[in-house]
Amino acid sequence: MSKTTIAIGFAIVLLTVALSPSVEAFPVTVIDDRGQEITVERSPERIVAIGALYAQVVVDLGAIGRLIAIGETEDNPPAVIDLPSVGPTYAPNVELILGHGPDLVLGATDWGGERPALEAAGITVLTTPWLTSIAAIFETIRTIGAAIGAVNESGIEIGRIASEIVEAEALVLGKPTVAAAFLYAASPDDPPYTAGSGAIENELILRAGGSNVFADVQGFPQISFEEVVERDPDVIFTAPSQIENILGNPLLQSVSAVASGRVVGIRASVVASTRVSEALLAIIEALHGVEP
Repeated sequence: MSKTTIAIGFAIVLLTVALSPSVEAFPVTVIDDRGQEITVERSPERIVAIGALYAQVVVDLGAIGRLIAIGETEDNPPAVIDLPSVGPTYAPNVELILGHGPDLVLGATDWGGERPALEAAGITVLTTPWLTSIAAIFETIRTIGAAIGAVNESGIEIGRIASEIVEAEALVLGKPTVAAAFLYAASPDDPPYTAGSGAIENELILRAGGSNVFADVQGFPQISFEEVVERDPDVIFTAPSQIENILGNPLLQSVSAVASGRVVGIRASVVASTRVSEALLAIIEALHGVEP
């Protein structure tokens, strides 16, 4: 990526921030992950966040004082750990949520039937699309910012993240690319899943001056151990809890990343979040030995 490209990208971000509306009038209408319009009638003062991403964005936008409860996950930001729980993020309790009297619930989905149950009770629910790119992170921040009346704050947050990404990319200008892969191995015996094109992990590898050896596949397919051996990445990224599932796998011992011990743990909650620049820096350090 050239310096000119970086400069243009930074200018676009600054323009986006400058053009953010300064008037935060309600009602506001945003688009959710289903492509449906969600109208927030008035500035929400009692917010329940189900999912670390939602809790982190609300905190980053300076609205933690309006968070009244959260879904349980180890990935939640430290600032919210003392808030009441409405159950695990993968199975929140509708009765507990309703008991808190929220005027906005972020993150309740259709998977367990929570969203339709809450909507039937007259609660406004907003869930944003799956994060497949840095641009999608920015759009999620904009959407949540609009929904909670923090439009200017969302523009500032997007500018902060974009600036950190530009600074990180500058660290690898002119450096040779390094072959890498993101593998998710829930057990040492089952073939792993990989992040291909259309995944934010793929974008981060490219921005970090690497080449994704599985860039020719789409999404998150399951692949064979033989494919990992054949494509032979120099560095493998995975969840911290899954490092040993890769390093200790006897079928992967000939892979360059395994043989050299370059299997690096990065939490998915950092990759797909407002902390994405931290993930990018960690990838850069693992690929090139460059520290910020």
